Amino acid sequence: MPLGTAKRHPVAAGLVLLGGIATAGWVAESRLDPAEWYPPEPPAMEGLLASGDELVGADTVLTCEGPEDVAFDAEDCVYTGTEDGRIIRTVDPVTPETTDADTETFALTRGRPLGMTFDGEDLLVCAEDAGLISVDPDGEVTILSDSAGGRKIAFADDLYVADDGTVYFTDATEHVIFQDELFELEDTGRLLAYHPDSGETTVELTGLGFANGVCPHADGESVLVTETSRYRVTRYWFDGDSEGDERTFTENLVGYPDNIEVAGDGTYWVAIPSLRDEFLDGLHEHPWVKRQLGKLPTAVLEQVSGDPYGLVLRLDEMGTVVESLHDPEGGVYGVTSATPKPDHDALYLGSLFGESVTRYSLE
Repeated sequence: MPLGTAKRHPVAAGLVLLGGIATAGWVAESRLDPAEWYPPEPPAMEGLLASGDELVGADTVLTCEGPEDVAFDAEDCVYTGTEDGRIIRTVDPVTPETTDADTETFALTRGRPLGMTFDGEDLLVCAEDAGLISVDPDGEVTILSDSAGGRKIAFADDLYVADDGTVYFTDATEHVIFQDELFELEDTGRLLAYHPDSGETTVELTGLGFANGVCPHADGESVLVTETSRYRVTRYWFDGDSEGDERTFTENLVGYPDNIEVAGDGTYWVAIPSLRDEFLDGLHEHPWVKRQLGKLPTAVLEQVSGDPYGLVLRLDEMGTVVESLHDPEGGVYGVTSATPKPDHDALYLGSLFGESVTRYSLE
């Protein structure tokens, strides 16, 4: 889940914030207690990051409001979530040539479906305001976990099922709106683990800057977790000699990282829904200004967004960018997931703020 990517220029977003601060006054109580941060200069959009047109004209597989992530069942039907809390699926299996597929409602959740994956016949889903849920083949929803460590799971975001059945999933922030986490930078995100044998949910890692995507590392002993607000990916060991350790896998990314997926060749696909913006980066150096933002109605911060831009990065085993896929025209924009489908030789792209699931051919 990224910084909002509705089609508003970042300079315009800055004017909205400054105008809001002027009208809010200085006496209202702020809901933010911002940290001071001096972000590094973002890498130049050149070389392997140079803007191209790889994603321009990507096929529209299905249309709906806000499909954050996708999952394929055994029959190759595509499942995704919608802004109104539904999980939908394609009526028919999806092929590498499928476009504009018909869909049907599969289940209704008590939140907004975000990351999802199949565990056998059951679909496991992270849902904002609901937690970690399981949906059986008949669409029956069961809440597996809605609290951990004495705290409600407010923003269950993405998940990974380990070989032993443990479900590692992220709780992005404790804030009501995710923009507050991005501005405050108090790093309230967590990595959690649901243990199906006991039904217990443990807190594995805290202090994450908007904990978002999660996927396994190739070593089988650790996971990679994207930290959206800090422009980085953290590696956490859940097993082996380094169990409990954490280490930065990559940092100073060119945009806000969202979901991360195993590419299958020792590399990883990272969805980048929005490029970083100089104005917003600069705000982090002035916590007193950000504190004033916390006096504004949440609807004001929800308007803040970047230029519509499509971007997916591929990282190698060391966390180095080795490929980038772009749509500078914004036809494909706000990409929040890039799910590889090896037998289709394609990436299926979700977008929390967009209106379609698209497909990019890797051929």
